[in-house]
Amino acid sequence: MVVTETDVLIVGAGPTGVTLALELAAQGIPFRLIDKDLQRSDKSRALGIQPRTLELLNRHGNVRDFIARGNLSRGTTFYINGKKAADIDISGLADDTAFPLILIISQVETEVYLDECLAKYGFSVERGLEAKTIVQDSEGVTATFRKPDGIEESVRAKYVVGADGAHSTVRHAATGLTFQGEAYPQDFILCDASIRNSKIAWDRFSLCMGRGSLAVFPLKDGTCRVVVSRMDADQDAELKLEDFQTMLDNLHTDAGQLYNPTWITRFHLHHRGVNSYRDGRLFVAGDAAHIHSPAGAQGMNTGIQDAVNLGWKLAKVIRGERPDSFLDSYDIERRPIGQHLLESSDKMFTWGCSSNPFFVTFRNVLFNWVLPWYVNSKSRRANIFKFISEFGISYKDSSFVGTTPGHTGLVVGGDRVPDRKIESAGSEKYFHELLTPDTHHLVFFSGVGQEAATKEALLEARSKFEKINSEKTKVHILFNAKASSDNALGHTDIGNRLHDDFGCSKPTYVYIRPDTYVEHIGLISELDELLVWLK
Repeated sequence: MVVTETDVLIVGAGPTGVTLALELAAQGIPFRLIDKDLQRSDKSRALGIQPRTLELLNRHGNVRDFIARGNLSRGTTFYINGKKAADIDISGLADDTAFPLILIISQVETEVYLDECLAKYGFSVERGLEAKTIVQDSEGVTATFRKPDGIEESVRAKYVVGADGAHSTVRHAATGLTFQGEAYPQDFILCDASIRNSKIAWDRFSLCMGRGSLAVFPLKDGTCRVVVSRMDADQDAELKLEDFQTMLDNLHTDAGQLYNPTWITRFHLHHRGVNSYRDGRLFVAGDAAHIHSPAGAQGMNTGIQDAVNLGWKLAKVIRGERPDSFLDSYDIERRPIGQHLLESSDKMFTWGCSSNPFFVTFRNVLFNWVLPWYVNSKSRRANIFKFISEFGISYKDSSFVGTTPGHTGLVVGGDRVPDRKIESAGSEKYFHELLTPDTHHLVFFSGVGQEAATKEALLEARSKFEKINSEKTKVHILFNAKASSDNALGHTDIGNRLHDDFGCSKPTYVYIRPDTYVEHIGLISELDELLVWLK
């Protein structure tokens, strides 16, 4: 039997697995990415890419080209018993990002984009390889799989990550992991088809409730996805396009007529989660760690962000820059996100897809009155969008991030790094474009007004850090808007918007992780606190 070695074996090459491969490739860590399927599915599957995910994917390739392949959604229209009840408009709710809207796009296109990004690093998926046995010991993990030609191969890896879905082989091999939860009783049917004579807005999707529920997602080229939750349906009957048209006519009278279906299927939903994302040298991510209803379009996005969180941490440990115990932070930071997602999506699902006729009647009456009032408030819409967009995710409760006592700004250790336009080398660009995924970044904010630091003081702080710090870090200086004449050695904060976002009128340092979350933040006068933290 052929035996090979690698640092990380990734089992499963869906969006979660390929994203982890991208993170490791950026960090220069040897890995293998295998998948049992000989080719990718041509079915649309997951459709929604949230703004936070777009930010993170843009670190590996021009995500604007990817966005051009789909539809940007500006909100949701609700229908109750066939009549329009309310619009949720998300336009203008997030101004600290280059990607403020949700992308509706087939998972086929998402995987094409991810594969293209991976190819730029010189890697691709090894297909037709199904892991048969996975055994870990104190020194590593041995996995055995069979190639398409029938030859068996054994790979020895330091760590194995299961991104192989709800029936994960890696999760089953981990003796310490459980997958608690249950199935929803509802019958769901799905159809991708062309649509004509439609009055729907193609820059938003529709959620319709009545006796049963359905959702309509406009796709490219006059096609759409229709998902239906039915009450008292014959689950053994053959599905036909007329089943979807009947529900549309009842619950979404403006939808139009479906024709030329490309995919019709029936499915059931589960909500389950693992008790830990780590078992020794085995890790799980994405659907291998959490499965839930599609309410809120969070599932694939959460898996992608699991991978982003884990990738740079594996790199740090493999290079010997952090101890193995540092990998516990993956479970500490990501499992609460997964648990919250399970709970919140379950509540949304219960309200939207209940099969209890008494509850459905009560809900429909209540929503007709409450929804227009609720979405009329921009602040309430912003709170909804903060969750849906995943901009609200923070690791500030993690023991692996820090904030010095002297820092009183709005952004603290564990928070997402806001994004604004800056001036760099005479042209404008987004701040996140500085934050490459291959390393940490230290940004010195000059501060504003009379408290702003001089250029000499900022250069002295940079020199002090570079002399003492042993970790690979890219250092940047961000001057306030009035100091633009001194930005030859740094960048200029246009309108001081980033200074305002961080709440740093005084000179401040921000130590930023490769996943663009703040690892440590404080006043430059307390830079020694960061140096102690890194030790």
